[in-house]
Amino acid sequence: MNEEKQHEPTPQEQSVSETQPEPSASAEAESTGTGDEVRAEAQPTVEPSGAGDKGHAEAESASESAEVPVSAEQTEPKQVEAEPAPAKRDLPPPPVLSGLIGRKVGMTHIFDREGRMIAVTAVELGPCYVVQVRTPERDGYSAAQIGFGIKKRQRTNKPMQGVFKKAGLSRPLAHLKEFKIIEGTAVSGQEVRAEHVFQEGEVVKVTGISKGKGFAGVVRRYGFAGGPKTHGSMTHRRPLSSGATGPQRVLKGKTMPGRMGAERVTVRGLKIVAIHPERHIVLIEGAIPGGDGGIVYVQKQR
Repeated sequence: MNEEKQHEPTPQEQSVSETQPEPSASAEAESTGTGDEVRAEAQPTVEPSGAGDKGHAEAESASESAEVPVSAEQTEPKQVEAEPAPAKRDLPPPPVLSGLIGRKVGMTHIFDREGRMIAVTAVELGPCYVVQVRTPERDGYSAAQIGFGIKKRQRTNKPMQGVFKKAGLSRPLAHLKEFKIIEGTAVSGQEVRAEHVFQEGEVVKVTGISKGKGFAGVVRRYGFAGGPKTHGSMTHRRPLSSGATGPQRVLKGKTMPGRMGAERVTVRGLKIVAIHPERHIVLIEGAIPGGDGGIVYVQKQR
């Protein structure tokens, strides 16, 4: 085999090698470094996906907030104007009326000082409010129209809303009735309670709508005795004859089967046993017309 020819450096290469100094060990260490450092430098830093998205979102929000200026009107919450409450007036003492409006609560019993049991009816009597005042100069008589119970504003027509607003009442009232003024001066907006009108031991009359019983026959409706029960009789609970044959018609008011109850009934001679002003409860001896929750009118009986 032919021996390979050794490369001899040219004069230019010798001059270049002489001019360039040899790198030292420290320089080689700085330039090369360890393998871990090189891999650390070469490996790019990767942020978590959530942090990166959050950072981008914050950057976008910051850029948007910087680009779009927010006015003070947009930052402040809109305040809804509340309905102004009626101004308070200096009203005279409540008048003494001939009656009040209430609601039947139910029946119970109490014991008097002698230990006797008394059946009473609890009535939520008031508070009532004066809505309008009738004067002899304008209306020809003297009375006060009072209201009881709260009513929804959307269920009240515009004229009545104006009446309640003129009286200084913030809410419409559901039940209205006029009563005579016995003593004192009535002014719109006054609050009248049971203790202002009635006293314990006073005799009153109560008016209300009786319980509806539906269609009933003459035995249940009017207490007819009925016919024979035996010996082949077929007229046990029938009314039979309906009147004379002369007029050729049934006279008005004839006691015949029909709807029973749900009528306006007044019971007189009832006595007020107790008054509880803190709960607006009045205990009346005996039974009064209507079911529990029905509207009743309690009036003085002369």
